[in-house]
Amino acid sequence: MRMGLEREGWTIAFANDIAADKYEMYSENFPDTKTHFVLGDIHQLSVDSIPTVALATASFPCNDLSLAGMRKGLAGKESSAYWGFVRILDEMDKRRPPIVLLENVAGFLTSHEGRDFQSALLALNRLGYAVDPMIIDEEIT
Repeated sequence: MRMGLEREGWTIAFANDIAADKYEMYSENFPDTKTHFVLGDIHQLSVDSIPTVALATASFPCNDLSLAGMRKGLAGKESSAYWGFVRILDEMDKRRPPIVLLENVAGFLTSHEGRDFQSALLALNRLGYAVDPMIIDEEIT
């Protein structure tokens, strides 16, 4: 996500993950990691540690949403990170970014017969966001 956005002129202000190995991988690729990366559970992050930005992105774990996974949905241990992201957006209140970009697997659409996707979109709507979901063909030519 970072690399694609940087190619379009965006800069990173904050990053988070709960997994130490992902922090290590990130830090091997980006020398400025220590200036903006917080290793920890999104459910435990304080909104005060989140900077004011124009775009918030999230790529939360797909383990519980993927067709290859256990299909526990947004209530699952991993994919429930989405709700931590929504909580932070909610608590940002007037600092809430005007644009949110989310990425996940196509299985999200059918998780719990589409109810997980619907509840995710409605949560963003309640925060004032208009939502335009799309599936992007991952084949690169």
